[in-house]
Amino acid sequence: MILVLGGTYDSRKLTEALLGQGCAVLYSSVTAYNTGSLPENPRLEIHTGPLEADGLADLMAKKQIGLCVDATHPYAKEVSLNAIAASKKAGAAYVRLERPRMMDDGQQTLGFPDYESAVAYLLKEEGNILLTTGSRQLEFYDPLPRERVIVRVLPTSKVLEKCERLGYKPQNIIAMQGPFSYAMNVETIRQFGIRFLVTKDSGDVGGVSEKLRAAADMGVRVIFIERPGIEYPVVFNTAEEILGWIAENK
Repeated sequence: MILVLGGTYDSRKLTEALLGQGCAVLYSSVTAYNTGSLPENPRLEIHTGPLEADGLADLMAKKQIGLCVDATHPYAKEVSLNAIAASKKAGAAYVRLERPRMMDDGQQTLGFPDYESAVAYLLKEEGNILLTTGSRQLEFYDPLPRERVIVRVLPTSKVLEKCERLGYKPQNIIAMQGPFSYAMNVETIRQFGIRFLVTKDSGDVGGVSEKLRAAADMGVRVIFIERPGIEYPVVFNTAEEILGWIAENK
């Protein structure tokens, strides 16, 4: 049986491909969000809930997992580190499905290793800032003047409560479900007079390419929060590459 660590679009497409090849799959996600979109299949099992390294290793042993495919979000560092350790403990092979990076070295893009250094840079600059890194990291932006910051977050009551608690006024909150089109990004930049756009390097699946195009056309500087540095044992960029690797190593 193959364990797919998911919660992402990539992981769901990979799971469908593996099932199409006749593989038995255990799909694991921290939450049940989007697991309902997985196909019904007698060879598919679903596990939801967080797992530490030991718990994940126990699950692998119990289900006799031979291969762990880590298809989690590029910024889910702790989950990936736990998966590498658990695979080693359980004697299972580990491979990483990693989205290609979008960050380049152009004049309009700047990369920072963490939120603190990005905020330190923005404090020295002038102009409005569009935050598109999600609500979980909003505390990192506390040093920035609220009137300069536009936050784009999911439209849930808990997220909006957090934004208000951190001092963001309704006129500085865009509560919408993404991904966002090029045209939507352009209009947002124009309407709010954005000079800086802060994003993660989440890959094309996360709508980053549309942000980059819009920012370039509108003369906006893109601030990238770089991916965490993890030394993955084996890395593939597509589901097709993983299917080929599995076929070669049967």
